[in-house]
Amino acid sequence: MPKVIICLIIFFKSIQIYPQELINDLKTNPYTYDIKKNVEKNSILSIPFIDDFSYDFSNVNNDLWEISSVFVNRSYPINPPTIGVATFDGLNQFGRPYSINSTIDGNADTLLSKAIDLSAINTAYFLFYYQPQGIGDMPQIEDSIILEFLDNNLNWNIIWKKEGTSSFDFKKKVFLINSSDYLHNNFRFRFRNKATLSGNFDHWNLDYVKLDEFNTSLDTSSLNDISFVYNISSYLRRYSQMPWSHFVNYENNELKDSINVFLRNNRSSINVGYQYDVYNKESLVGHYPTLGNVRNETVLDYDSIGNFLFSSPPVSVSSSFFNSNEVDSVTFYIKHIISTSISDFKNNDTLKTFQRFYSTFSYDDGSAESAYGINVNGAKIAYQFKLNHPDTLRAVQMFFPEMLDSVSNLFFELTIWDDFQGKPGNILYSQDVNPFHTENGSFHTYELNSPLGLSGTFYVGWKQTTDDVLNLGLDKNIISNNYMFYNSGSGWNNSQFQGSWMIRPIVSTKEILLSNNLNRELVTIYPNPCSSKFTLSGIDNGILNIYSLQGKLIKNITIDSESQFIFINDLVPSVYILHLSCELGYFVKKLIVK
Repeated sequence: MPKVIICLIIFFKSIQIYPQELINDLKTNPYTYDIKKNVEKNSILSIPFIDDFSYDFSNVNNDLWEISSVFVNRSYPINPPTIGVATFDGLNQFGRPYSINSTIDGNADTLLSKAIDLSAINTAYFLFYYQPQGIGDMPQIEDSIILEFLDNNLNWNIIWKKEGTSSFDFKKKVFLINSSDYLHNNFRFRFRNKATLSGNFDHWNLDYVKLDEFNTSLDTSSLNDISFVYNISSYLRRYSQMPWSHFVNYENNELKDSINVFLRNNRSSINVGYQYDVYNKESLVGHYPTLGNVRNETVLDYDSIGNFLFSSPPVSVSSSFFNSNEVDSVTFYIKHIISTSISDFKNNDTLKTFQRFYSTFSYDDGSAESAYGINVNGAKIAYQFKLNHPDTLRAVQMFFPEMLDSVSNLFFELTIWDDFQGKPGNILYSQDVNPFHTENGSFHTYELNSPLGLSGTFYVGWKQTTDDVLNLGLDKNIISNNYMFYNSGSGWNNSQFQGSWMIRPIVSTKEILLSNNLNRELVTIYPNPCSSKFTLSGIDNGILNIYSLQGKLIKNITIDSESQFIFINDLVPSVYILHLSCELGYFVKKLIVK
């Protein structure tokens, strides 16, 4: 096949497109850049051998595996048997393409066990679960995943092979081992895949690898295990994280009433005890359930009901769990625990999460599974955020993953808009910047040349200056499309690709910036200072918000007259912040009440 045709096949394989909008498969994996090579140990393992990849780090357990180039994660699988999988792709152990210019499939990842002593048993069983694609890239028919065993003559023999296909629910494979070829004291097994070697393509998810002595059919009919399925999502209604000052005093609006906790039971019905504890630093500040030590539930087999969800009642959230004396940034550590029978595999019975309150608003979970862009010169994207009190936008963070072709030599207009009827309105700020590729999955921070005072709803995004795709990181595990807008020339619409853009505005309450984009000469506020009322003139329609210096909304007033009395006799003497917004722009001013 001519090389140009092969290149086109790879291009179209890696891209999904709507008119103007598109997403690309990643060409690297920054979350494995710092993974160190496994250090071989001479120890020989005994059975049982079990690994379900439920740990919190991206590399495999070096006590079990001799060689690995897979990516351990919780992002790519759909309904795994237990939380966490090993993902095979076209990237090496450092998250880089095996061959950046390759146009053909080849040998890619390897997962090789350490030596295992099987010499003392008559029959062993080997089982695992696998899934093609997940939420990643579909492996094609020429792609495959392969299982091999090492015999007593040190030959690798193919035991099983699966060609590429679209995603399906995890399937279990079981092999009985009763041949003397493999029942020796230096037995090893390995998984490997064939994939496109030029990027993060052709995904296979592997879960729950187990090797043990075979006694009865019950050994292989089901797993004696119940596990968490996914990470627990944010406790916030809207964001994955938000600034602490915008959370305090607004807990009832910002916190979810309940969270989703999914369990999967890989055997017959079993009783489970569940709880979660919230910690602020080392101090326990919250415990669920509030009326007991644990919540007991009977969880049915996955094959009968699918994933189990605590729905009757749901797992509740209390605002009292998230209290702190801190005035700036706060991190809460949350530990979810299920208690099961003594024979249950315990590694996946504890789940650790964090609820962070930093200086950023964020919808994403910090990891990108795809890259997003628009291929139209002059097109715009805008991300909606909402302030609970007036604040100052000082910087914007964005994550641009490394792709095959760098776009760092291009520039775009970093743009801030106000709100108009639930969509981007007037431009409040614009600044020319370049896409910046960072290592290790970190965000690049664009500091604003002039900090911008804001209140209410605003939008952060960009205007394109070329038709080149900028490839912004797209988190596919959290869906935020209601807040994601694009405009390619025919008006603002919600993005058609599900996920969350990796854009994070940084605000600071160190000062309330009294800047505006509305001509001050148009607006008159008098008298100021005042005691019971003042007159607002110059604008015949708009919204006036009055805030305390602590950022609490005190009054919300509709302006419908060019000269209007504003009564404030119910306000205590103090200094307040007036924020007037209208079609012409916005205006921020101090008001002194005597």
